[in-house]
Formats: sequence, structure tokens, C-alpha cells
Amino acid sequence: MVLLADPNENTLGRFRHRKRYQAEMGGRGGRQRRHGANGSALEIPVPVGTMVFTTPADGSEELIADLDRPGARVVVARGGLGGRGNARYATSTMQAPDFAERGLPGDERTLRLELRLMADVGLVGKPSVGKSSLLARVSAARPKIGDYPFTTLEPNLGVVEVGYDAFVLADIPGLIEGAHRGTGLGLLFLRHIQRTRVLCHVLDGSGQEAEGDFREVNDELREFDAGLAARPQIVVVNKLDLPEAAARFSELAARFGALGYEVYGISAATGAGVRELVLALHRRLQEEEKAAVGPGRVEPEGELPVLRPVRAEERPRVRREDSGFVVEYRRAEDLTRMLDVGNPMAREALLRRLKRMGVHAAVRRAGGRPGDRVRIGDLELEWEDM
Repeated sequence: MVLLADPNENTLGRFRHRKRYQAEMGGRGGRQRRHGANGSALEIPVPVGTMVFTTPADGSEELIADLDRPGARVVVARGGLGGRGNARYATSTMQAPDFAERGLPGDERTLRLELRLMADVGLVGKPSVGKSSLLARVSAARPKIGDYPFTTLEPNLGVVEVGYDAFVLADIPGLIEGAHRGTGLGLLFLRHIQRTRVLCHVLDGSGQEAEGDFREVNDELREFDAGLAARPQIVVVNKLDLPEAAARFSELAARFGALGYEVYGISAATGAGVRELVLALHRRLQEEEKAAVGPGRVEPEGELPVLRPVRAEERPRVRREDSGFVVEYRRAEDLTRMLDVGNPMAREALLRRLKRMGVHAAVRRAGGRPGDRVRIGDLELEWEDM
């Protein structure tokens, strides 16, 4: 089963109603040594920006893929190994074996998918400072807009055009104290700005707590991810259409300017100053892109990598237990499931294969002798040296 980053997908909503997926089974072999048909791979499209985590029974999680580019793929579960027919076991002394291998079931995994938006610029700030109004002003996005806190309950994306170029702007719902601990759904929002290259910090110029709000939001960013607060920020003082905001703008611009920030005054309601802000954001993005690539460096081109779970190389390991010995070796465990040891011919073939794998030698090194009980996977047998 493969997950594919598809730019036409926007949400993970499909997994809300269907949580189990199964690829097609392979076909049976035929007469005259004909192979059975392979099962078709199951390819599931997910939005670009999807992160894929394993969820083992012990509660720990491991990131196995970050599908952050269109076309990126990850194999999350492999099909089972097909069994071979009786002709494979024919020898000069056993010319008509009456057994065949059974096919093995494929991988079964439980995964957690997390979508982190792919945006160039993230709008951050306290609730009701005008982020959604700014997004609606500069793009074709139409987020829900209201004059009360928490109007925006989910991130919104908009494409901002600058001449022949464009960038993606994300409106992140207002952050409050404790957001990094999940207060006010903070964790659900903060992760969406981890990929942004520039932050646009929007302040309410008509309020009396602009500086305090600025510090509080940056504290939440820092607590969630230290790199977020250090990301380039452009400070935007909004609502300059209100007399009290217009009167305070010069003072706020001087204070934030002294801290090293670019400061722009706008009115998202009337559009005043918005064009200058858009050009500044575009310019800063270009600077960040040049800094990331560096002078004289060319980004490599080529096929997107296909990420696959890596299976570690193994050697037979044998440990002693009260009733005998236990062999820990995936290849040997697979073989015991594929062959019917109740069939004398199949049992003889199994023992020969185990010897070639080095299992016999490993059992002897652990102190095993003929007649001892040896367990391999679900199979327990009386050991026979060959």
C-alpha cells in the first residue's frame, strides 16, 4: 500500500469515514509451472504536507515519511511473500513432491496521518486582530469573518498574486496564552505554521495591549517550537481606519522598529497600506529563498524519492527457555508458516532449508542437541540434526 502526495487533495477527511484499507490479493499459480498474478498495489492520495507516523502498541510514535512535495510517495505496507509450487522442490531423489508453499499475509500496520499546511507566509496574532480580513483582502479566499474572538476555527489558505509571481498565505486562528499546551485548540493550529518561511504578525492598533499581545504570541511560538519565534517576522499594525489606531501607529512603529522589525500600518477593512505589505512579504520571501539556496548553488533535480520501510538485516538468534530453545529469525519463521510440516516431504525440505539458513549451527552453538524442543514462530518441533 502506497501513500501519494497529491496536490488535488486538500484534507484528510476521507479517513474519517473509512479507516481500513486493503490491497488486492495475488492470484493462484497454474499448471505447467505458471506463476500466479501479482496483486495490484493500492495507491491512496493524501494532501501535500501529510506526515505519516507509526502507532505501535507501546504508545511510542515514529515518523516514517513527510510527504512535503507533490508526487512524493511512501510504501507503508508491503504485500506478503508468495508461495512457490511443488516443482520448486523437485530433486533427483524427490521427483514428485506432493506439497507446495503457502503464501504469507501482507503487512498490517496502524498509522496516524497529520496534515501540516504548506504555506509561504503564516498570519499570526491574537484573536480578532483582523487576520481573516487581511487574507480576504489580498486573495480569493473567503474565510468566515466576525467581530468576536475565535471566529476562525480552522486554518485558511489564500494565494496572493504579485505580478507574474505568487505566494501562499495561511490564516492561523488566534493564539491565546497556553496555546502550546493545547489551550484553545492551540496544538491543532501551531503545527500548521511550522513549515512557513516568514511570519506576518498582526496587531490590533486600536487596542492598548499591542506590545503585550506581541510578546505573549511569541512566547507561545517559542514554547511550542524554538525555531518558530526565531523565524523572520514582519509586524503589521491593523485597523488604521480607526482614529485611535492611527494616532498610536507612529509610537508602535518606532518601538518595534527599534527591536529590528519591519513595521507596516494597514487597514484590512479599507485596503489602505495592504499593497505595500504584500510587496514587502514577497521581497522577504525572495530573500529567504536566496539565503536557503546560497550563492552559486543549484538545487538538484531528479525523480522524487520513494520512501520505503527498511527491514534490518538479520541473522539467526537462539535463546534457551525452560522447555527448550527459541529461534528468533524472521526468514525461518516465514518458512515454517509456508510449509505444512505435517507432510513428511515438506518437513524434510524445511529442515534442509533451515540448515542452509544457518539455523542448525545457531542451535548447536546455543547448546541444542537432537531431541530437544525447539520453537520457531508458532511451530514447536523435536530437533533433528542433519
